[in-house]
Amino acid sequence: MKKRTARSGFKNMRDTEFLNLVGTTIAAVDGNARFPMPEPALTDVQDAYDDYRTKLEIASRQGSPLDKSEKRDAKLHLAGLMKRLAFYVNTVADGDLSTILSSGLPLAGLPAKLLPPGIPERLRLLDYLQSGQFNFVFEPVGTSWLFEICLSREKDADGNIVWPEPFTSRRAKGNILAPLEVGVRYYVRVRARNGAGVSDWSEPVSQLVR
Repeated sequence: MKKRTARSGFKNMRDTEFLNLVGTTIAAVDGNARFPMPEPALTDVQDAYDDYRTKLEIASRQGSPLDKSEKRDAKLHLAGLMKRLAFYVNTVADGDLSTILSSGLPLAGLPAKLLPPGIPERLRLLDYLQSGQFNFVFEPVGTSWLFEICLSREKDADGNIVWPEPFTSRRAKGNILAPLEVGVRYYVRVRARNGAGVSDWSEPVSQLVR
């Protein structure tokens, strides 16, 4: 019987699938007693993951040729680190299926499964250029393709926020909310979407318009 191995080739994966796989693997290997000394160090993989995610976000917003080139370079660098990490996992596992699967890496020959995205975090409403404008920003979610944003100023008789239908955005920064009425408190929430589904709604943030 052919020895089972973890997948070690990542360069041709879709960007969002690759981000999802790397994030899953980092979480699975970190603190895993089966993998006491990961090579490369998980801190190096995390740094490369964060860099790639940032450059992917920039390139996805109609980035320049330079932005897209930097995104490709960042992906190749991360893919190289992941190939080394997969070699380490395969060396430790020596064909043991449960050990391989505990790493978060898929088996060689099987596609990585895209999972629904996580909930956006670190929501902020920032004053923008003029009175009556907010810049809504939050932490990007690596596996998301789209964000759904709800803006409200209404509450019902029980004090619950009345949410209208959401509008969509492809960015985690530069979501300009305007025109808003000065002296009124507005509430905003967001959820992330990809091909596998949607996240739960974030906790709302609020701000008084000045």
